[in-house]
Amino acid sequence: MPEKILPEHKKRQKMIREVMIALVTLLAMYQAGRSIYGSVERQLFLHQQEIALKQGETQAQEVNKELRDGLSSYRSSDGIERLARERLNLAGPDEMIVRIGK
Repeated sequence: MPEKILPEHKKRQKMIREVMIALVTLLAMYQAGRSIYGSVERQLFLHQQEIALKQGETQAQEVNKELRDGLSSYRSSDGIERLARERLNLAGPDEMIVRIGK
């Protein structure tokens, strides 16, 4: 079967169409690459935030434990007396407070 011989303007139109298809394909590939890069970058950022939040949560849990332990010691009469002495500068009925100036 012999090949068709196309007129010059048909050959030119075909080449322009093929170039346009190649350009659109390249543009689509570029956009897909940018999108993938942005997604990976966002995932890394979120992963770092997750790690920071977990560290903050661990520290908050430690502080809460210390506060709970402190509260339990203040529930006893000895704990209340220690709190009154240290924080409120109070003394017992048979005691005298002595302040030393700096």
